Amino acid sequence: MAAILENDYPMEANIFAKICGGTYAEALPEYLNRIYTVTETKWEENVLRMEKNKSEIKYLMIGEAAPETISGAVSYFYNNCYGNWCKAIVDGIIPWYQVPTNIEEKLTELAKRDFLLVDTMPFALNYSANNRRSKKAYKELVGMCANSYFRKKLFDSRLKWADEVKVAFGVKKNALAMMEAFPDGLCLPNGQIVTLSLDLVATTEANYPHANRVKSVFGLN
Repeated sequence: MAAILENDYPMEANIFAKICGGTYAEALPEYLNRIYTVTETKWEENVLRMEKNKSEIKYLMIGEAAPETISGAVSYFYNNCYGNWCKAIVDGIIPWYQVPTNIEEKLTELAKRDFLLVDTMPFALNYSANNRRSKKAYKELVGMCANSYFRKKLFDSRLKWADEVKVAFGVKKNALAMMEAFPDGLCLPNGQIVTLSLDLVATTEANYPHANRVKSVFGLN
């Protein structure tokens, strides 16, 4: 049976509806459940990929959510890993001349380099529309999902963690919401407590993803 957002995260879904300015049902059209189902499947495949390659996570990228996909193939980091945002992350981890063109080889190379991307939320949406990220409900949603969806992903018992992990954020406003949700720092499965700050945001001052910024935050220059 396909995973359904309103069943798995009912309280979070209600907050999500506030951001959209619509009713509970209007805020969760079928395509959002379809995206969620795909991302859960692809996440599972990557966990198995990490296990197979005996990865010990050293580099954690905190994303926001899979992008909105109303029609066509779902666009998600562990599904196709294309687009400027994904490319900036990949090129920040793997030297450009070593980046495989094949998607499976690319994701395997990231696993071998002990890299993991975890989204804070399961709700795909164009959060830039109508200044949705500026709403109070957005921070409430991030905080709630960080302690449910995000934590569930982070503390998957099959994942292995290095003694010291570098953390980066892929979206500035998502980082701000996480900073508010974890004022005393984010506790990782290895026991490390990471102080969250804007210094961890892997985008340019104009909020565009850039490989050099990813390298800088992860200390890979």
